[in-house]
Amino acid sequence: MVMCSVGSAAEARTAQEAGADIIVAQGYEAGGHVWGQVSTIALIPAVSDAVDLPILAAGGIADGRGMAAALMLGAAGVWVGTRFLASPEAEIHDTYRASVITAAETDTDWHAELYDGHWPKAPHRTLKNPTYEAWRDAGCPPPGSRPGEGEIIGTRPSGVEIRRYECYTPRLGTVGQVDEMSMWCGQCAGSVRRVMPAAEIVAEIWDDARRCISARSEAF
Repeated sequence: MVMCSVGSAAEARTAQEAGADIIVAQGYEAGGHVWGQVSTIALIPAVSDAVDLPILAAGGIADGRGMAAALMLGAAGVWVGTRFLASPEAEIHDTYRASVITAAETDTDWHAELYDGHWPKAPHRTLKNPTYEAWRDAGCPPPGSRPGEGEIIGTRPSGVEIRRYECYTPRLGTVGQVDEMSMWCGQCAGSVRRVMPAAEIVAEIWDDARRCISARSEAF
């Protein structure tokens, strides 16, 4: 079973022709590495019209309202990332988790190549932090001329050093300036406010989605 992540209808058609079984339509709102630049609400119907495969909606979905909207737009299900950072199963550093829970929907930014250490030319969305702010204040210079580039800001649980602008997920056991590392996060962070077990998150999203769809059906 092959799932292929795409950022446009054209890419979805290419994936279908290549033999993909499921298309993951990832909107610009998504956290982590984000390929496309089209919003989820515009991308899902475009992809739905372009292919004859099940579609998973990804990007900016953190609750049942988002899932209900995705289903109405043509998705068969949803791919949720940021919401699960606020679960005990996510083995991330406490500073990272706390930053996600307190973040507003405006506290992330999309970067073409900010955290490119060990993974160049891979666009991504992260929480704004001191590393981002120093880079922005310097005029967003390219790799090779960024503030503090190459500076050691911590160590991995294995003891390997972490350098500023490195592509690294702050895990449990990470030591150092965690708040200055690459903390992947989607724009739906504003809807993530408490830590819950993963199973409860799944159940809550599904139950709320059904209630939303039922309530809207009755209203119309």
